[in-house]
Amino acid sequence: MILADADAAEGVYMASGSSGSGTIKCESIYMNGVWQAQAGNSITWSSSTGYKEAFGCLGCRANRSNGCGLLTDYVESGYASSYESDIGYLKPTWERKGYLPDQSVYDTNDWDVG
Repeated sequence: MILADADAAEGVYMASGSSGSGTIKCESIYMNGVWQAQAGNSITWSSSTGYKEAFGCLGCRANRSNGCGLLTDYVESGYASSYESDIGYLKPTWERKGYLPDQSVYDTNDWDVG
């Protein structure tokens, strides 16, 4: 089924409901599917350091050391249904906790990825 919406920037398609078709995607409204590594020790901590800048995709279950697993191993696996257990956790921990991307991070101990 295809839905037309003149106000939409791109087409919106209804999925069949099958997880085997690559329908699992980044759930972050701030990362928008663009992988970003955590800053680690290279960051200069200040009152202007934001959560997105400091932690990137840290805590997302698709986060890999070199990119987003949804763009690599999920695709390579043929869209394995085992990834369904990650739904709800496909965004950084800071976002799941309600922090905003530009909200100041004052404590370097806030690396909690739970």
